[in-house]
Amino acid sequence: MKTLHRIALAAAFVLGSSSASAASVHVKFDNPIFSGLAAPSYDAVTITYPTLSGGASASVAAGRFQGTASNLVGVDPAVFIDGVDDLFMYCYDLYETVHAGQEADFTVVFGGAAARTLEFLGAVNSVLSAGLDEVDPYAWLHPADGLMGAAIQLGIWESRYDSGWNIGSGAFRASGLEAQTVAYLDSFFAALPGAAPLDSRYVMTLEASGVQDMITGDPPAGVPEPGTLALAAAALAAALRRPRKA
Repeated sequence: MKTLHRIALAAAFVLGSSSASAASVHVKFDNPIFSGLAAPSYDAVTITYPTLSGGASASVAAGRFQGTASNLVGVDPAVFIDGVDDLFMYCYDLYETVHAGQEADFTVVFGGAAARTLEFLGAVNSVLSAGLDEVDPYAWLHPADGLMGAAIQLGIWESRYDSGWNIGSGAFRASGLEAQTVAYLDSFFAALPGAAPLDSRYVMTLEASGVQDMITGDPPAGVPEPGTLALAAAALAAALRRPRKA
């Protein structure tokens, strides 16, 4: 019975290790915040999105952010696929703000992306990986130019704050887009029906109070592998089936 108890504890530790301790990272946003892409590195647009009072409009710069990660707790530097000095990310929250040069401490949430966001990112990756032998799970983090980054950012917001895939209508709307941003976004939306959603293991969110949450990439090694979980479950199941001695 003691052996069974030890096996059960070991399995529970493996199954719960991902949530036992919070991971965190300190992020310093680049100045300019859209570094890494040639001008125009973002698209200045007007957005409307739901609030408690019914709706709000704002003029925003849509694009991919860049920053530096430091003070890692509970995460390995290898989690950042382009390195800690090239942390590429998109805004995942419209109810707070972030500015160039700002610094903030974030809690790292593995697999924190919504299902609709994973659907959209899967479509982006399928478009950007056309002609390749395999779909690049991180293609969405490496747009060809700033307006493509803007289209990806707008699609991420659409995935969070609306139920359809039309940037011109619904709960989330955007106007004043550059023609190339619209073309990129249309191609991503058109790919949605045939594209597989991005595996949640390739994504993590960075969450903080007082600053916009972010979404970025995450290699599968950053979370428990399914095989490890299955092995622990199999060991526990085998122990439960084992007959006890009289």
